[in-house]
Amino acid sequence: MRRSPYYIDVMLGMPYYYLDFDWGPLGAQVPRPDGFRVVEEVAGAPCTEFRPSGSGNMHVYLLTKVGVDHSTAMRLASRLLGSRPHVIGIKDSNAVTCQLVYTVGGSPRVREARRGGVEVRYLGDHDRRVEHTGNRFSIRVVTQRLDELARRVSALASAKRLPAYFGYQRFGLVRPNSHTVGRAIVRGNLREALDLLLGRPFSGEPEAWREFRELYDRGMYREALEAAPRSLWPEARVLRELLRSGDPARAMRRYPMPLSFFVEAYQSYLFNLCLSRYLEANEVPERIVVPSSASRAEGACRDVMNEEGVSELASSELSIRARDMVRDSFMEVRGLGLSGEWLEFSLGRGMYATVVLRELLRQDPLTFAG
Repeated sequence: MRRSPYYIDVMLGMPYYYLDFDWGPLGAQVPRPDGFRVVEEVAGAPCTEFRPSGSGNMHVYLLTKVGVDHSTAMRLASRLLGSRPHVIGIKDSNAVTCQLVYTVGGSPRVREARRGGVEVRYLGDHDRRVEHTGNRFSIRVVTQRLDELARRVSALASAKRLPAYFGYQRFGLVRPNSHTVGRAIVRGNLREALDLLLGRPFSGEPEAWREFRELYDRGMYREALEAAPRSLWPEARVLRELLRSGDPARAMRRYPMPLSFFVEAYQSYLFNLCLSRYLEANEVPERIVVPSSASRAEGACRDVMNEEGVSELASSELSIRARDMVRDSFMEVRGLGLSGEWLEFSLGRGMYATVVLRELLRQDPLTFAG
């Protein structure tokens, strides 16, 4: 294994490249969103080829989005369909993605509609559970060193697998701290969680975001609220409640995303740390269990949770308790190949394409991950 020189990799618990080659940075670009394409895989086939059974109360749609995050896509799709659709997988934000969504009961409201980078097309009715088996990726890698990229692709295709790290999207790229918010929550320090959520600016954030966070860090809450750009409306909503009640728990509950997201991000970070420990020892189990309680942790995970000083992945104040996480230690990289500038491969459900890219490109994650 080789160590990554990038701080964000260490910060997110994945300090190692798996293939033991002395590869330097490739110097490539991945143009987004058009150069990062994701097609959901259903029962081993692309969702674009899915054919519903023709009967049942599930109205199935093909949803295509371009450069739209999941929350926004669901809000737009809800307006188009007349109700919030069910999804079987969450897709990349800064990408072109295709996936299945469905509504239940009543009659299909639309056959085809689009709004704000989201398009839905009715495929038909279905009467059984849809099996999500993974995702297929087509990623354009722009580089002056295509021959070197092809050599690396060949090496990875021979290896066929990589450590199943949780990738950058799980934690944030411009602001990679969802796991540290989760850590503060489970340690019972909600004030620290608030400070991490609202303050502590990162250098890569837009200037308006940094101004808001700097004002918050200086205790100038009303000024921060006045300076908050529209894109930070969730943070403004939390800060408004903090100003009103002075209660960190009440303020945190005003965040529009379920707060369990942060605890689960922290659990994902713990998984990355555990996996790295096993890789260091060259004794990697088939699966790794990160339990909700440190008292039930074993092996490297017991050591990691003890070192983190966390006994329970839970918060009584916020009524959160994580479930035990069981995840494969390695992911299979299926059908990996290079066609011109386009890198193509498939991954199982819950696996991250950016983990494949980091292994091949060996460059600053900010240049390719999002």
